[in-house]
Amino acid sequence: MTFVLAIFLGLIISIVGIIIPGMLNMTIAKISINENQRQALNFAFGAVVVVFFQCFFGTYFAKFLDANPVFSEGLKKIGTFIFIALTIAFTVMGFNAKKKKDIQVKIETKRNRFFYGMALSSFNMFAIPWYAITSLMMSSKDLFHYDMISIILFSLSAALGTYFVFYLYAKFFKKIEHKLTFIVKNINFLIAALTGIVAISSLYKMYF
Repeated sequence: MTFVLAIFLGLIISIVGIIIPGMLNMTIAKISINENQRQALNFAFGAVVVVFFQCFFGTYFAKFLDANPVFSEGLKKIGTFIFIALTIAFTVMGFNAKKKKDIQVKIETKRNRFFYGMALSSFNMFAIPWYAITSLMMSSKDLFHYDMISIILFSLSAALGTYFVFYLYAKFFKKIEHKLTFIVKNINFLIAALTGIVAISSLYKMYF
């Protein structure tokens, strides 16, 4: 059951973290449109290779913090307030998104798409703290354990979940491009609700 939870949490956390239209998934969508799906998926595969290591290092780092009660409790409290900040940020982004008409992204033209995906994914500094904090939050609720098998499964499923989202962007972006503005306007509110639930749950556990 522990391993099943690790896989499930990796999938959910990675999908929540990457599903919002951003630099990586919009680049994949544009490559799919301007070139072809194969090149877009090559880019996606390069990106998720980096995601695996980002998740692994973030979670492995959290393992040592979790073993130290002082640092662990402190980081969990920081994580709670980060989730509160994220809830506010996503809510604001949701209202701001309603004012935007479209989303544009520039892509480099003459590059190996696999290594280009690795390079852009490496610049995502949000990934490592995202997996570290979320794994600590799940650990505090006894949903995740820091044994090596669970960490590897969690990281693999995070990479798989990320690739799944990228695949959807590469495969179906043309069909939903005209609806993307609606998605962007509303998905931020969904993410805000999810981070808000986590924040409220953590606050309740901290003080009650």
